[in-house]
Amino acid sequence: MRNLLIGVLLAGASLSVSAQPLEPPPGYIGAGYGVSRYQDFCGTTPPGFDCDEEGSAWRLQAGYMFRPWIGLEGAFIHFGDAHAPGFLRTPPPNTTPLPSASDGRTYAFALSAILRAPLGPFGLHAKLGYGAVTSKFVGNASVRNNTTGAVTFFNSEARETKGRFIYGLGATYDVTRQWHGRFDWDRTEGKDNTNPKYDVDAFTLGIGYRF
Repeated sequence: MRNLLIGVLLAGASLSVSAQPLEPPPGYIGAGYGVSRYQDFCGTTPPGFDCDEEGSAWRLQAGYMFRPWIGLEGAFIHFGDAHAPGFLRTPPPNTTPLPSASDGRTYAFALSAILRAPLGPFGLHAKLGYGAVTSKFVGNASVRNNTTGAVTFFNSEARETKGRFIYGLGATYDVTRQWHGRFDWDRTEGKDNTNPKYDVDAFTLGIGYRF
């Protein structure tokens, strides 16, 4: 009888341990795609010109969770393109400006600390990092001579890479122990060596794999 009771207790303990959910693997990789939003990028656009501060964003990430609640992540984040009108501040005399497009682009290589709050299959995370942020602006403009009708084109390019802070929030949902869906919001600051500083956001939705 005593041996039977001991066997039942051991079996119950074994079932209890096996019923506990396993912690997900600490390493992970993933990718996401979404939209970007530039802040104050169109602040210098003259009245009557169109300017688009929204673009397509994407990110790649790889990280390691030292504990379920803290980890380190490296990421490449492409904050998409913004489209501003191209014009000359002082056009040549006797000319008419023609519609032209100029493009701004921002991307970053970042290393961030991840703080995560596991909530069952859901998880919320905050991140603060630092990285190399590249901002590039390609300006185009054209004018037509009012007398001859000849069109003259102008273009210029400004580019700057600088260390800047990158921060954001996000959420995950565990589909399986290894696969998860993930949402991220990232923000940084851009400066292309010609235009004023601006903030840029990326909102991405993607998948990840833990190992």
